[in-house]
Amino acid sequence: MSGFGFNAGEADSIAIDKDSGWPALSSGEFRTHRRIPETFEEQALADSLNRSVAEIQQQLTEYIAETDKDVPFALGIGLIPNFTEIQISIYRGAVYARSHADLLGYFSAVDQKEAGNNKAQDPEQQDTILAQSSRGIRLLLGLDRVGVHSL
Repeated sequence: MSGFGFNAGEADSIAIDKDSGWPALSSGEFRTHRRIPETFEEQALADSLNRSVAEIQQQLTEYIAETDKDVPFALGIGLIPNFTEIQISIYRGAVYARSHADLLGYFSAVDQKEAGNNKAQDPEQQDTILAQSSRGIRLLLGLDRVGVHSL
């Protein structure tokens, strides 16, 4: 960090989880998918993505290990899924949403603009984004959305 801000335009995208057998992600792709401005440090994005990957992988593998229910994807060695392209897209969306929610506090701390519509300071915004991640996880597991259904 130098001067008054970080110049992320000079930072290279950081690969996330590329050797585990799970779908590989990147900080650059996250930045594009979630429309993250270049003012945010690449390593902070990568750290959050690594946390989100670990959380989601733990949720998926624990569900599979603890239940006798079938999941809509094949499992390889060590409970590593063999996702279809659609499932990879869902996984990517769940991880990126989880990471975006994780970083909201960071975004509001870094972005000091006095904008009246700064969603990074909206307490309900994190819950909304986390719900996107949870829907993706439930979809990967073949579960319905959680909610009240009318009869």
